[in-house]
Amino acid sequence: MGSRYVLVVGSANVDVSVRTAVLPRPGETVIGHGSLISLGGKGANQAVAAVACGAATRIVGRVGADAFGRMIRDGLTERHVNIDELRSVADGATGLATISVEDSSKNCIIVVPGANSRLTPSDLDAVAPLIQSAAVVVLQCEIPMETTYHAIEIAARSRGLVILNPAPYRGLDLARIAGAVSYLVPNETEAAQIVGRPVVTVEDAKDCAASLQSEGIECVIVTLGAQGAVVADDQPARHYPGHRVDAIDTTGAGDAFVGCLAASLAVGRSRDESMRRALLYSALSTTQRGAQVSYPRAEVFERAWHAAAGI
Repeated sequence: MGSRYVLVVGSANVDVSVRTAVLPRPGETVIGHGSLISLGGKGANQAVAAVACGAATRIVGRVGADAFGRMIRDGLTERHVNIDELRSVADGATGLATISVEDSSKNCIIVVPGANSRLTPSDLDAVAPLIQSAAVVVLQCEIPMETTYHAIEIAARSRGLVILNPAPYRGLDLARIAGAVSYLVPNETEAAQIVGRPVVTVEDAKDCAASLQSEGIECVIVTLGAQGAVVADDQPARHYPGHRVDAIDTTGAGDAFVGCLAASLAVGRSRDESMRRALLYSALSTTQRGAQVSYPRAEVFERAWHAAAGI
């Protein structure tokens, strides 16, 4: 793989998506008009996006020794993700996510971790050299939190970058990650949960990002969906606008952003260019249904990037 690779430590799921005009209220049954079984999981999504955006990528995770697990392994291999450390567990089912998507493109998701919950801190000790040699280590919260924290601790012993996407939000010990996480990337909902106050406007997001950055995080990026994102680092918090697209499904858009950001940083692009590329890749992912299946391949993305950048 060489020294400039992205290492994703995280989840791999199968997504079962349904479409409906309006999301049901509690106790209500609605009629849907489309369904899709596809590959997902925040870790696997981010790995696929990283490859498509130009970085050699490996994933460390767990799937079941079942049909869904084989689907995931085959799908990631087809997208050129190295799965040597995506191990199968004999006595656990592959992770599953059920996703309801409203015609407006809003969604709600329930994740059953399954085999993802079997990735332990001791499993990471066995691959510590792989973690420490990565240019960028990417983490989320669909695996046990102690495993996520342990990966951060291992990665912090080297000079590589660490990106933490605190999703789904399960609480976050800021003192434990301070000085070790290079990029903290919550969306507006997760950011509000971390700081304990609403994050609705761009100015809210700037205040939130600056507050979190002051806690010892090198760079905080709060993603805002169609509004783009804000960045707080050693410069004043600033806003990057989103791209106007005809969005039909936002599932996996945040993962597309994180994967593209990781790849861009891994291959040596500046923070500014990495942000702009990630926002475009994330926007493009919303123009198709599903998560990984909606992610543009490398050649498609590069053409779109050149057009957007006026190259």
